[in-house]
Amino acid sequence: MNDDLGLSPSYPGGIVRRDGLGAPALWFAQDAAARLVVGRDLTVHVANRPAVAILERGGAVCLRDGALAGRDRKIAAELTMLVSEAGALARSVVLGADAVGAVLVEVLALGAAESAPVAIMLRDPNAPVEIECADLEPIFGVTPGEHQVLVQLLKGYSSREVAEQFGKSILTVRTHVKRAYGKIGVKTRGQLFARLLPFLTIR
Repeated sequence: MNDDLGLSPSYPGGIVRRDGLGAPALWFAQDAAARLVVGRDLTVHVANRPAVAILERGGAVCLRDGALAGRDRKIAAELTMLVSEAGALARSVVLGADAVGAVLVEVLALGAAESAPVAIMLRDPNAPVEIECADLEPIFGVTPGEHQVLVQLLKGYSSREVAEQFGKSILTVRTHVKRAYGKIGVKTRGQLFARLLPFLTIR
């Protein structure tokens, strides 16, 4: 285990070079998202610090003898099936949804072979969500004020709450929203979120 970065022993595909950590390993380790790579038998090849933190909480999914394990037989069976059936398209499932410690598990096969390792991303559905948005001004021609309002709407705030946050009138905020929606080509907040999803980083 590389204690400095929170990485488990290296995955043979080149996450860690012989002469030390390479750029992919550093990137993997620094990622705020909880990521790990496992074999089809659930043996953990590499896990970053956020993944280790989720696994050590003792929720629906944990680490037992170097392998992923479910808290109970039902979760263990679901986890085993999810990893064994992982393919080229990412698939997400919530494990332990009926209890405290539920975790969203997203799996993606790292190759076409049935024995290919599986990339897993873990999310705690109860953890606060951070949303960062790319600069929309050059892309859609929105003003800085419109961009500021849009970001807050994407975070789930109402127009009234945005007005209070920034000391603006509700009329000003609604004007920003109307003009920004027109520039982006949407009519509802749902359409806005769907249109801007490629420009968002959600953690």
